[in-house]
Amino acid sequence: MRSSLVFALLLPFILTPVASAQSHLQYQNRGNRYEGIRPKPVSGYDIDLISARVDYKEEVEQMPAQLKVKFYLQDTAAVHLTVREVDYKYYYWMDKVRPSEPWRRGFDNVFVWPTQDVIRQLDEIKMYDLGVVARLQKSRPSKVERVAPAIFYHSQFPSPIKGYLFTFKTNGDALLSCSIYKEGEAEPVFTSIFPRQRGGRPFTVRWDSSQARKGSYRLVITGYFLNTSDPIDQTVRFYHQPIVE
Repeated sequence: MRSSLVFALLLPFILTPVASAQSHLQYQNRGNRYEGIRPKPVSGYDIDLISARVDYKEEVEQMPAQLKVKFYLQDTAAVHLTVREVDYKYYYWMDKVRPSEPWRRGFDNVFVWPTQDVIRQLDEIKMYDLGVVARLQKSRPSKVERVAPAIFYHSQFPSPIKGYLFTFKTNGDALLSCSIYKEGEAEPVFTSIFPRQRGGRPFTVRWDSSQARKGSYRLVITGYFLNTSDPIDQTVRFYHQPIVE
């Protein structure tokens, strides 16, 4: 009886650090960004763009002390940067980024944030478990997206850019076709088929752009849900600038 009473008296002190840690990791204002663990998001979209980044990976043995995102802007634009898990484990989310300098034309657009506040405390997350989307003008997903594909790195960025990774999820099992066009041209420079894509599971369109001319491109996904035959239609517009300066 006495030992049970002692444990009951100590229990609040045992649980307090855990509760405090969980509170610290919750999605909240962290000065130049909002970051943390959010409730499970509910997507109301048929198809969701969850990452649009340059096909590049640095060697990573353990989570770096800081992560960096760099992207090119052809023209000055409002940028809405989101970093999230590609396949959810913790529902990590970062957005509402406030850069130290205004976004500008060219490749001098970099955002750096520390991993100690949240990411390094989430043991199972690795750097490239995270997806990055830099949406232009619009802060929320839409049927026609305009993005700046991001270089996601921690130390050294690549030059030239030789490819892109566009990662999506659908709300249900679907048959999909993906094509990439240079703006103003009718014939695609790339085509890929996804004969049965599972709903709720991420899939990635990988485009080798090493032979592509710089300029504006659009990625078009069409298809239909297998259980309802309802159509799926998504366009992602982006600018390919192969030389990083």
